[in-house]
Amino acid sequence: MVLKQIKAAVEVYHHLPRYHEIFHVFFKYGFGSMLNMSHLQQILEIKDSHLPAEQKEVHGKPAAMRFRMALEELGPTFVKLGQILSTRGDLVSEEYMRELHRLQDHVKPFPGAEAREVVEAELGCKINEIFKEFDLKPAASASMAQVHHGILKSDRSVAVKVQRPDIVETIAIDLAIMMDVAKFLDKHVEEIAVLNPVGVVKEFSKTLWQEQDFNHEARNMERFAKQFVGSRIVHVPAIYKDLSTERVLTMEFVTGRRIDEPANLRKHGLDPVKLSENISRLIFQQMFIFGFFHADPHPGNMCVLPDGVVCLYDYGMMGTLNPTFRENIAEMVVGLAQKDHRLVTRSLLSMSEQGYAEDSKKLEGDVEAFAGQYLDVPLKDLKLGFVLNRLLDVLRDHKLRMLADFYLGIKALSQVESLGALLNPDLNFVQFGRPYATEVIEGKFEPKRVWKDLQHTFAEYWDILRDLPVDLHDFYQKIKTGRYSLPIEHRIHPEGFEPLRNTLNHIANRLSHTFVLSAFLICSSIFFLANQKVLGIIGLVFTVIMGLQLLFSIWRRGGF
Repeated sequence: MVLKQIKAAVEVYHHLPRYHEIFHVFFKYGFGSMLNMSHLQQILEIKDSHLPAEQKEVHGKPAAMRFRMALEELGPTFVKLGQILSTRGDLVSEEYMRELHRLQDHVKPFPGAEAREVVEAELGCKINEIFKEFDLKPAASASMAQVHHGILKSDRSVAVKVQRPDIVETIAIDLAIMMDVAKFLDKHVEEIAVLNPVGVVKEFSKTLWQEQDFNHEARNMERFAKQFVGSRIVHVPAIYKDLSTERVLTMEFVTGRRIDEPANLRKHGLDPVKLSENISRLIFQQMFIFGFFHADPHPGNMCVLPDGVVCLYDYGMMGTLNPTFRENIAEMVVGLAQKDHRLVTRSLLSMSEQGYAEDSKKLEGDVEAFAGQYLDVPLKDLKLGFVLNRLLDVLRDHKLRMLADFYLGIKALSQVESLGALLNPDLNFVQFGRPYATEVIEGKFEPKRVWKDLQHTFAEYWDILRDLPVDLHDFYQKIKTGRYSLPIEHRIHPEGFEPLRNTLNHIANRLSHTFVLSAFLICSSIFFLANQKVLGIIGLVFTVIMGLQLLFSIWRRGGF
């Protein structure tokens, strides 16, 4: 334990410059009160005089915009955090989600010579041994990596994604700081603790490290491509596995038209209406048929090929939905389409981490009111993305937390629906999803599926029944021998420290008073036995006076 504390203290000291940098940026953008609330400023001994004055032109902007600007200035890790928060309606309000959607990770590219060094180090040979041409000027640049165009010795055109030098060290430090802060807030700031900050940082850390491993992205691309083999709707760039590593990803170089420019698409003989229908079908197929979907399908991550096929880029952020979760989402979509608030409520509870609501009747009433407010429109006018984001407000009010992929799914559906509406203002997005959702629900009752579910259920209950006698015996033995204990955690809000300290002081004072009183009584008795009656009487008088004071104090505080 001591060694862990020493290690933690050394790490905090090592990260102190970055702590100061983070505090300076947040104070610069007007979030000083938030940092004061967490008491981190006092702990790190950062004085107000050391902090930058808030810029007047910045201070006048909305808080969500200032938060987004602060994250952009803090660099890649915080930009990625903001992008993930933009999908989490359980953690931030819609205003923040909308603003964080604007986060751009297009940053100044690092020198092409450094990219060449990374490629050579990762592939273990000189770049001219593999490439006939390698453009040192990046074709695209982002916060975590940049892409270079190259031509192989076989004359194949490729895109080479290269990780930024030293980005791993930067991320490691920022994640360590985030975890330190999250643990502190979880213990001392109840308003933030209910959001499970430690769990959020762990989840974010896992996602971010996966994105840093290009082997993980390559596996995502291969899995996604297998789902759509022979598809006339979508194209996935081919991967060159022998030229890819954890830090370098070499893939087929694909170019096409921007999908969010309908006028330009028509000019080149491409039908925006057909494209809107194709991408709508595509997202519902991903979510309901395969359960593995592209979680960031914005226009910058796709293009349209000359034959009208859509090509998707960047497979670092993907979502996964197991069959049960898919069924729950399908029921929610069908419930929304049919304005069935009971079906929507049941599906939401099934998808939540808790599995229940503190007040299920109130939740059902809120969903019914929600349905009356947002679903009382013709199906063709129902905007699924808007409705789902409004639904997150209901979940937040009832403190219901969903799995991360639920929020990624909402984000993906919202992005595709918005893009589809841009291409085709008359698009009925929900209508395209309804057949897929209905098929998933009906699939629950297929004989083979029912028999398989019964087998799994019987196996699970059989394991429980088989282990039950042993578990009960162990439980009984622990109680019998006094080895069973109930873990109790008490969370203290910073404002509650002073009353607690006063209470503990009163307890300590009374105990001290009692010990001194006992000592005087014993000493007085000894003096009487030693024929020192004067000292004995004096001691006895003091004992009586102190005893009366203690009794009066207890009586005054309601002790009797």
